[in-house]
Amino acid sequence: MNLLSRAALLDRAEHVLKQVPTQQPRAEAEFLLAAALGLTRTRVLAFSNEKVSEAEEKKFWSFVEQKKRGRPVAYITGETDFCGLTLHCDERALAPRPETEELVQYCMRLFDRGAHPSVLDLCTGSGCIALAMAAKFSRGRMVAVDVSEKALQLAAENARLTKMQQCVQFLQSDLFENVAGTFDLIVSNPPYIPAGELEGLSAEVQCEPSLALDGGADGLDIIRRIVFAAADYLNPHGTLALEIGAGQASAVCAMFDAARWEGGVKKDFAGVDRFVFARLR
Repeated sequence: MNLLSRAALLDRAEHVLKQVPTQQPRAEAEFLLAAALGLTRTRVLAFSNEKVSEAEEKKFWSFVEQKKRGRPVAYITGETDFCGLTLHCDERALAPRPETEELVQYCMRLFDRGAHPSVLDLCTGSGCIALAMAAKFSRGRMVAVDVSEKALQLAAENARLTKMQQCVQFLQSDLFENVAGTFDLIVSNPPYIPAGELEGLSAEVQCEPSLALDGGADGLDIIRRIVFAAADYLNPHGTLALEIGAGQASAVCAMFDAARWEGGVKKDFAGVDRFVFARLR
């Protein structure tokens, strides 16, 4: 049998994925091939002329077929990179996005190097935000909350995978319901998709848990609940940081009492008003 090189397979898969369509067909093909070969993407590309076995090629094309049907790459490979951490990823929680990495980077800049902040991560999902903050501030207090038992199981697995199971407390709670104490930072990537828009989402996003997407009629139900209660769980001059949907910034900012809060909106890498940071006066 005439075995193909990694480069040739990637060229063919890129062509296939362009027909789906998908935003980054080449990059996604590279991630899928790396997973099929059990290698890093960097190693796949560094030795792109090496031949791929028949079994490896078969596995790779099975991954490509899953992607064609709309399954997220992170669910297919079972892992994703987030702020330098490699995390398990599956249908129990949202696949972490680059925008959420940006949220974490903004949050990290709130504290000096060597600080030990107390952080509450609401709607933690895979645990990505809390674990990234724990990796940066190893002496801090990290509490990660989700209403979903399945999501918390995944988050706990990621804590073990990153050897940070002693660094983050995971708590099943409907937002603040079972939370005690106060924090320097409350951060959340909550559900913020309007319910009426869920059916129109891409097949890839529809593979993800609706509980982590559905923000109610206008997409702001969970955000309202967080903003309403956050001040009671923040230390003096503490910060609330939220990831929000495109076009929601004005409505979210209007929820804050200007006499108690100060802050504003930050853009994501695409120039979208994506994050709201509010600090108690």
